[in-house]
Amino acid sequence: MLSILRRELKGYFDSLGGYGILAAFVVVMMLLSLLLDPDQQGDWFKRGELSMRSFFRVFPWVAAVVMPAVSMRLWSEDRRQATFELLMTLPLSTWRVALGKYLAALVFLVAMLASTVAFPLLLAAWGTPDWGPVLGGYLACFLLGAAFAAIGLFVSGLTENQALAFFGGMLMCIGIVSVGKLLPEFGDLARWNPNAALVHLVSLPIVALAVLAAVAGRDALVGGVAGVLGFVANTAVYLLDAGAEVTGKDVRATTPAAEGVIAALGQASVLEHFREIERGVVNTNGLVFFASLVVLFVFLNVWSLESRRHC
Repeated sequence: MLSILRRELKGYFDSLGGYGILAAFVVVMMLLSLLLDPDQQGDWFKRGELSMRSFFRVFPWVAAVVMPAVSMRLWSEDRRQATFELLMTLPLSTWRVALGKYLAALVFLVAMLASTVAFPLLLAAWGTPDWGPVLGGYLACFLLGAAFAAIGLFVSGLTENQALAFFGGMLMCIGIVSVGKLLPEFGDLARWNPNAALVHLVSLPIVALAVLAAVAGRDALVGGVAGVLGFVANTAVYLLDAGAEVTGKDVRATTPAAEGVIAALGQASVLEHFREIERGVVNTNGLVFFASLVVLFVFLNVWSLESRRHC
């Protein structure tokens, strides 16, 4: 496993590609952090204060693009250069090879975050920052980046085309981040139609997992059946509820089902856990959530590779 780790790290730092990603990450984060308005108070220059709020605010979106670029080559490059078969014949289990590649992506993620050390140094030089939220923010960035690296590893194992691996991983990561932005709208739906919200909350993740499993296991039938069943369930709940009596806009606002759906959605939101840790509140829920994402996609990656090995 260590030999795989060293091999992948050499691939990152023996070419201009790895340094290009590092440079692009620092430049983009610097520009967005300096110029964006996190709380309608103006950018750094208008506010007249140094703060890393905008840095941590934009990181999930930047990481959703950068981390797929980091991990797109992990398996795609081996398949393109016909070294994939050689790796599969090594006296190493598939999960050790996958874990070695994943750890290399994590080391590169740490290098990316370390390259932004100028931001907290500026805070220390020109002010008296509260280091709790700063350290919590960096921990949140690492956990989110680790989850995105696992997603990119999984997608990279599905194709030999690095561009396709990049765009596929980017779309998945952006979609996961976007779910957190839909939380207010979903909360309104839960208050207006808790049955529909509950069906969406339960069925959509199951359908997504079934489709991912079908892709990993090369079983199109499973993915197709899961997609059809999910569509039927999410459509039928509106048809069955069409005759429900509605006496006011907020008639269902206090139903236990609505509150339960909203609470469950908060637990399933990447941005909610990210922001909680960013504020310095490191709890078991957030750590387990990100660890579960990592384990899920590394497992799917190994499953996909094993299914190809035995074909």
